[in-house]
Amino acid sequence: MELEQARQEQAALLATASGAPGAPDRLRAVRQWLVARGAEALRIDPVAAPGLPELIRRAASAPASAARRTFAVLLLDAHAVPGLLSSPASQARIERALCALLETALPHALRRAGYPFGRDLDARRRCLATLAASIDEHMRPLEPSIPLWLSGLPRP
Repeated sequence: MELEQARQEQAALLATASGAPGAPDRLRAVRQWLVARGAEALRIDPVAAPGLPELIRRAASAPASAARRTFAVLLLDAHAVPGLLSSPASQARIERALCALLETALPHALRRAGYPFGRDLDARRRCLATLAASIDEHMRPLEPSIPLWLSGLPRP
């Protein structure tokens, strides 16, 4: 699934969930959708997929793929929605797993964003709060520092 298409689906689900009554249950559909995206990224059966915390942990050590990167960005977006990824009791555990996934799936984008690799969880948590809004900018390919006409390379 393409990243932009997945983000649009997630935004539509979140908009639907925000109008539904019942705070704990209103985000269940979004969580189930994230589990399906995680199962797709890890190439496992969505019906037999473990819960979201376990999927995040497994994705952190999975081989690199476009689906894994998409899943990481979707989780970063979901992290900005209070209560979507975790309950207060499991928040630190999920945030550690999320940081591990992002650090392995999006290392170049995180470096550009000034992400505090290797620092304590609080420093990384603070960075995650602002990173969701700017991740698109940091994932864009770098532009050449020497214009193509000056470098002698053929123009596209």
